Amino acid sequence: MSNLRAANYPRMSKLRTSTSSVHDQLDKKIMAQSPFESKANYGQFLRYQYHLMKHVESLYQDVKLAELIPDLAARERTQQLTLDFQDLELSHPEPIQSLEAITASQYESLGWLYVIEGSKLGAAVLAKEAETLGLNGEFGARFLAGSDIGRGYHWRQFMQGIEDAPLNEQQEQAMLAGAQAAFKFANQLVELSYTQAPSPHAA
Repeated sequence: MSNLRAANYPRMSKLRTSTSSVHDQLDKKIMAQSPFESKANYGQFLRYQYHLMKHVESLYQDVKLAELIPDLAARERTQQLTLDFQDLELSHPEPIQSLEAITASQYESLGWLYVIEGSKLGAAVLAKEAETLGLNGEFGARFLAGSDIGRGYHWRQFMQGIEDAPLNEQQEQAMLAGAQAAFKFANQLVELSYTQAPSPHAA
């Protein structure tokens, strides 16, 4: 983030700076699984994403959060994942029993959303990788496709929502803590998800 953008988006700058280490750790952990080496590997990558999206699904239905984040409900991507599973003739993963429901406060939830929404920017690169497997935004890699209004504009809308949210210092700290917690959870979920036996192919 440039100095100009950091000045325009001070909260986003804090979020990025405070989570850079755990974010990098997550990226390396996912790519170590070689998700685009084969369709089998890609299917496992989708299972991981499905577990993550299901964990945060309730945040996208939160009325109070929707007052802060534009088009919040429409940003949720579980439906696209479901279609990707259908395209690849994979059944949905079994729930991971050890996962507890998310209990983040409203302000911590903004930090969680920062992590999930931010992943859509990186998805642009992953979508290119998926093309090597013959997958795209209309078949098998719908989850990785950008918004109809463009990834950049979609992200700027989210950033502005974060900046405009009426948070005091304590609430802002809760948001930062939520982002840290989300990245730590996502890191742990890689290990849980990838050790889960793949679901059998759908009939």
